Parts: sequence; C-alpha cells; structure tokens
Amino acid sequence: MTYIKQLKELNELMECFFIKGTLTNCFFLADAFYKYMENNTLSYVFCGKNLVLLLDKTDFCQLYFYLNDLSTGVDLSIDKPVVMEILYRGEKNKPLDLIKYWSEQGFNHHLLRDNMVASFDSLSLPPVSTSNLVLDYVSSSEEALFTEKLLSNSLDFYTGDLLSIDEIYHFVTNRNISIAMYNNEMAGVLQFEIRNKIVWLSHIAVVEKYRGKGIANELIRKYILDNNTESNTKYQLWVIRDNIPAVKLYRKFGFINGNKSTLAMLKNRS
Repeated sequence: MTYIKQLKELNELMECFFIKGTLTNCFFLADAFYKYMENNTLSYVFCGKNLVLLLDKTDFCQLYFYLNDLSTGVDLSIDKPVVMEILYRGEKNKPLDLIKYWSEQGFNHHLLRDNMVASFDSLSLPPVSTSNLVLDYVSSSEEALFTEKLLSNSLDFYTGDLLSIDEIYHFVTNRNISIAMYNNEMAGVLQFEIRNKIVWLSHIAVVEKYRGKGIANELIRKYILDNNTESNTKYQLWVIRDNIPAVKLYRKFGFINGNKSTLAMLKNRS
C-alpha cells in the first residue's frame, strides 16, 4: 500500500488503469481527492492490471477500484474494515460477475440503496400530520452538536456519509440543515444540498422517542417547499431498500425509483 502525495501521481495512475472497458466505482475527477492527499489518507494498491484506491476514514477504509482483469485478485492486508459501493442501473444490469469477484476477495453484502427522484410539478404534499412542531434552520452551536450526534447515532456507520462537526457548520452557514422542535425539544434534522441544479436530500433523522409523530413528514415538506424555485425543480435522494417505512414515506410525497442502485460490500479487518 503506497500513499499518494501529488495530484500528478494520481492522474498518472488513472491514465494507466482507467482504459476502455475498465470496471470502476470511481466517477470522481482526480482533483476531487486532493484534500485527502494533503491529509495523507489516500493510498493505492495494484496487482497486474487492477488498481485499488483506499481512502482512510480512521475507523475503516473506503475502496475505489479500477478492474481490467477479473481473474487477478488484489491483496488488501489492512487492519481495519474496508467498504465499497457498486453502482448499477436497474436489476437487469446488476453486475453479478463484479459482485462475485469481490465476494472472492472476502467482501460480503452489507446493504443495498436505491435512488429516488421527483420534480416539483409531480410531487404530492400530504396534509400536515402533527402539531406542537416548530421547524427552522439549525443556527446555534447547541443545535449543530445535536445534529452531529443524532446523525452519527441514526445512520449506517459505513455508508451514511457521516458529517464532521466542521462539515455541519459549513451546511449551517448555507442554511442547509433544518431542525424540528417538538414541544420545545430538538427532535429531528434534515440536511440537504444543491448539486448540478438538483436538490439532494442527504441526511434525515428523528430522535427515537419522537418517531411515529409525523416529524420526518414535516421535515420533508419543508425541504421541498423551501427549495421550490420553479415548477420542474428536481429532487433526489438515496434510501436503503430494506427501510420500508422510509421508502413508503418518500413514495407518499411522489418520489419514484430513479433506476439506479448501489450495493455496499464490506470486508472485515484482515
């Protein structure tokens, strides 16, 4: 495992291994990894025609691959869990050979997420479902710390894209995190961001004792209405397929399957 320190080095690796027919789960430009190189957390392993990039996230590593030969394995002698995601479009295009390859490298199915999409003119806003609820944007340090703790306790450790407190303060500055106060207590949050003119619902969580009271329903309503700039405003999100209550909630608002899925696979420490 070799750490990458310069953008030039990463570009040269990609030029060598990312060729016609390469199987990859890395759709970022090389400079998207720049901050990780600065922090000395991006490394690589290659074997034959295959390249793996490893992003060290302290408690585990995120894996990005460039595979040109499924008959050659990759040696991952790492003393921490490794997770990766395989993106595909529709069940008929599920990459079974690729999944088999990584299973043979010691990875197991972790969870499956589906993309859901909507445009404002196709959405349906259900009636307000709860009282004693006040919605606003996170603004104080106390609310930011509450957001960090709630998300870290509610989302999947490996695929939840958990936010650091610095990232949370960035979204607070941009008014990208809504908070729900139920009977004057902090009860739930929703974080979103706008990328390529699409309003992404990135994270949503409700305190366990307040679930079932319609709080998520109202956070989503606010997320939709506050970001409606035109009749065809686009919204997207990812949802764990087995999280049936969440899937039903999004469908109630008019979200439909976006025909993209991602399979997370996990390898425990070597």
